[in-house]
Amino acid sequence: MKQISIATCFDYNIPFDEQLEMISSAGFNHFSISGRYEHSNILDKENRKLIKEQLKEYGLSIDTIHGCGTDNPNCDKILNGIIEAAKELDVPIIVVHPVTGFEICESQIEQKVKSLLDTCARFRPTLEQNNIKIAVENMHPDNATEVLRRGLPQLDPEVFGFCYDSSHDQVDGPRDFNLLEEFGNRVISVHLSDRIRPFIDHAIPGEGFVDFDEICRLLKHSKYSNPVMLELMIMNSYIKDHGEFLKRAYIEGEKILNIIQ
Repeated sequence: MKQISIATCFDYNIPFDEQLEMISSAGFNHFSISGRYEHSNILDKENRKLIKEQLKEYGLSIDTIHGCGTDNPNCDKILNGIIEAAKELDVPIIVVHPVTGFEICESQIEQKVKSLLDTCARFRPTLEQNNIKIAVENMHPDNATEVLRRGLPQLDPEVFGFCYDSSHDQVDGPRDFNLLEEFGNRVISVHLSDRIRPFIDHAIPGEGFVDFDEICRLLKHSKYSNPVMLELMIMNSYIKDHGEFLKRAYIEGEKILNIIQ
């Protein structure tokens, strides 16, 4: 079965249950729950019973849930809720940001690295107990991603990995792919999307300037085997019809999957 996924952030204006029907109809068998939890209502235990029924109805699985920044003052409360949801819904990976927001000052790097390592240490026993992993996502290519560069090598690869976000990696690009080359062996999740120009990102692969041939080459070399997850936003795409948008997204995701796996 081809594991192709799409994030629910593609259009938060569409109710969650309607999204699932659309995602399934477009051919996807996985999806990722994005960080606006009031949209999916995934932190509500009673609502998760309904989500379970919907997963069966539409033949879908959840590959990842988007967490918060590991420096968020409410991080522990949020992650505890997400881990509980992941356990109940059989979600293997939670994606976290190493910083809250998108960019930080150079002077903040060391403190953010400490927050990342401390948070991961606190949650490691719970993660291991529930067979769930955390994937740390790259943010702005400069200082924010430097937190990941310094922190990830200190984290146990059996529990903690790397979520590669192509739109984030290519801010002010085209850029090189040193980050994916450096941490390809740690990639356990992907947020794949194109970047058209500054501030127009998370578009369908092929709509912008991101070199997906190179991304595919590196992911294939890394032996990446988890779902190809597309983190897209229809507001930034040239395609505005939701059905056409999702079908095109699936086609591009399938192209990537066929190359890397």
